[in-house]
Amino acid sequence: MRGFPGKIRHLAWSKVTTSKKEPLLGSSSAEGIVVWEKQDDASSGWDATVLSNHSDIVEAIEFAPDNLMLASAGADGWLCLWKKAKNVTQVLQGANNGFSCIAWHPQGNKIAAGGQNGEVLIWSKGNRGVGFA
Repeated sequence: MRGFPGKIRHLAWSKVTTSKKEPLLGSSSAEGIVVWEKQDDASSGWDATVLSNHSDIVEAIEFAPDNLMLASAGADGWLCLWKKAKNVTQVLQGANNGFSCIAWHPQGNKIAAGGQNGEVLIWSKGNRGVGFA
């Protein structure tokens, strides 16, 4: 696993496994995210999926505790929710100067994000248009 545009800022393992009975590994570098999936054939190693939606540094990534939803928070002020760690299904906003951290509720029905200006925002599933689809 190499070829990143800069230092690796964050790593996150999914708690849920894929159909291959392995967790996913998310990594962030600069404004990009790469999700790694172990292949069935040991000689094939890991397959990479590049996720791009952020326009500034990704400050945090974390998988939901009960599914393969990946959340990414960026200095661009976007909190992106990636369904099955592949496609952006929702972009949440609210930190004008960008986000610095994120944390999923242990039951996966809420997500909290910290902002660069000292604010904490909490979204609940089904609340304020948050779908967590």
